[in-house]
Amino acid sequence: MILRSGDSGDAVKTLQRGLNRMGAMLLVDGDFGAGTSAAILNARQQLNSPGPAEADDNLQTAVAAVPDPFPPLTGSGMTFIAREEVSDATVYQRRFQTPTCPPPPSGVTIGIGYDCRFVERVEFQADWADLLPAPAVSQLETVLGKPGTAAVLAPVADVVVPLAAAMQVFAKRTLPKYLDLTRSIYPQLDDPAVTAAQRTALVSLVYNRGIDLFDTRPGDRRREMRAIRDLLAARRFDDSVAAQFESMTRLWDPVRAGGLIQRRRNEATLWRSGFAALQLE
Repeated sequence: MILRSGDSGDAVKTLQRGLNRMGAMLLVDGDFGAGTSAAILNARQQLNSPGPAEADDNLQTAVAAVPDPFPPLTGSGMTFIAREEVSDATVYQRRFQTPTCPPPPSGVTIGIGYDCRFVERVEFQADWADLLPAPAVSQLETVLGKPGTAAVLAPVADVVVPLAAAMQVFAKRTLPKYLDLTRSIYPQLDDPAVTAAQRTALVSLVYNRGIDLFDTRPGDRRREMRAIRDLLAARRFDDSVAAQFESMTRLWDPVRAGGLIQRRRNEATLWRSGFAALQLE
């Protein structure tokens, strides 16, 4: 059976799940639209299987055989955090496939939130040397360790980091690092009672806010992160944790930081209801 633009149903969902294991960042909605068409063309490139933006039996079989890139969170968890960082593949190609310069203390950032300020050359080479052309790697090495400024960004502003390369580094290098960081403050992460969706919610939180549990500024901005630590230590893997994600929305102005507020709400939904509630499973 060939799946093509305009199709819908469970077979399309199965295809979308497989494409997400390849870094497509799709919603698993069962609708074969433009995003799924583009993801198929990218998948054909990765699988060295040229052809149209449709999926015949051979392509569906090849996509289904792609292993989970990061089993602790699953392909759904990887997709969730990537989407929270860059939205989707279309936005990535428009805004993030060339280096950006987020606000301090960040440096020049590439791919899915890969901050060059906090990476040494040996690590950078291990992460990117096999995925980007050598001249691009050499250019990007000039910004390692430096705070991000317009002057620092300018010489590398035209370097292109394809989505497939960005997602490969995200799955194989970045997520393992953040899983370890999350475990350092939430060791119950590995408890068998914690689901992959709940594990993803915790890693997403740390990816976004770090591991500092104390803040001397007014308002005690780390109160909920400490509360989550205490709840997990008591093995309370219930709605109380989701409520702490939601309580964190107090920290941001809805007009200026609506994305952060929605991220906390999405993490709460993950904790309560799993990936399917956000069309990721």
